[in-house]
Amino acid sequence: MIIAKIAIRNIFRHKTRSLITLSTICFGGMALIFAGGFFEDIFYKMRESYIQAHTGHIQIVKKGYFEKGAVEPYSFMIDNADKVAAIVKKVPGVKFVTARLQFSGLMSRGDSTISFVGMGVDPRYESTSRASSSDLRKATERLTLGGVIVTDGAPLTGKDTYSIMLGKGLAANIGAKPNDGVVLLTNTVNGSVNALDVTVKGMFYTSSKAYDDNVLRIPLATAQKLLATNSVQSLVVMLSRTEDTAVVKNELARIFRDRQFDLELKSWDQISDFYANTVKLFNRLFLIMKIVIIIVVILSIFNTMNMAVLERVSEIGTIMALGTKRAGVMELFMFEGLGLGVIGGALGIVFGVLATQFISQIGIPMPPPPGATMNWLSEPKIVPGMLKFSFTLSIITALISSWYPAHKASRLEIAEALRHK
Repeated sequence: MIIAKIAIRNIFRHKTRSLITLSTICFGGMALIFAGGFFEDIFYKMRESYIQAHTGHIQIVKKGYFEKGAVEPYSFMIDNADKVAAIVKKVPGVKFVTARLQFSGLMSRGDSTISFVGMGVDPRYESTSRASSSDLRKATERLTLGGVIVTDGAPLTGKDTYSIMLGKGLAANIGAKPNDGVVLLTNTVNGSVNALDVTVKGMFYTSSKAYDDNVLRIPLATAQKLLATNSVQSLVVMLSRTEDTAVVKNELARIFRDRQFDLELKSWDQISDFYANTVKLFNRLFLIMKIVIIIVVILSIFNTMNMAVLERVSEIGTIMALGTKRAGVMELFMFEGLGLGVIGGALGIVFGVLATQFISQIGIPMPPPPGATMNWLSEPKIVPGMLKFSFTLSIITALISSWYPAHKASRLEIAEALRHK
């Protein structure tokens, strides 16, 4: 304890130099906390928007659909979808289960014809919200939590039969507006051709431009009528919490094995390659940032401790002449480095949390990410794990950078140290 008190007192013997070193450690911690919160916000918004609008938390399909379904979409239909959905709903954590039926075809309006990808959905369970506000924060919240945003017209309801919603890009390509009539032409599951007159009820957009440029949404019952089938291709499971995905998926897999269902499961993170690749990219960037901060902090503390050794050679010789052993001298300087790390790390956490919360309240306007058309608002989050990492890193880097100066001080010869001026 005596050595620790002396070490703390020595830290502030040269206030300016110590203040500069502490500022370096503090700003390094702040940068880590803010960057970690910034990336976490990106991951959260991207993840939730894809789950709500596209993948759901878990998708249930016939075995082989993910491998061959793109070529033979009607060879992997679920015939007993209602029975399976009733079983899935009983699993703890499941919010609801909805069926989807995907198909492709041609859409005609007047003299214009364009290809499309149709998505038969149950409007009761497909969350939508209206783009009635120009406020960027509200728009970001809608895109994250609602998934599908209605830009013109109105969303589909359970009472709609011969109405559809067009992706924003698809509507622009064919020049359609709300209340316009269009004709959908596609093949049934048996291979025959079928057509249907429908009315455009509204337009929508999601976080994916490619999706909005090609997809239309149609009530599930109408899609089944168009394709002449009572089956569906997938059951989409939505959970109360995204964090429960792995647990619920494992439980469903066990149930399907026990009941010998010819079905397979995929979670949102297995379906969305774009999300996984984006996370890998940002994690690599964050790793580079961490390395740079570590090097800067180590060099700063090393410089401070090395200067302390050079200025206190005579003092070191004196305390060694009075009986302090070499290990004691090394311990003293290591405690000084540790003190810098602890104080700088603690300040980094305090100011990092305050700065991140302040910026989160204001928000950072961001341009559309790759493959999207909508601006969004970054609201960095406080990540508890990053607070711990930042503080631990401050201490470890302080000890690493203090070791050589401390070792150098402990190896001084007493006589030479006393003669030093």
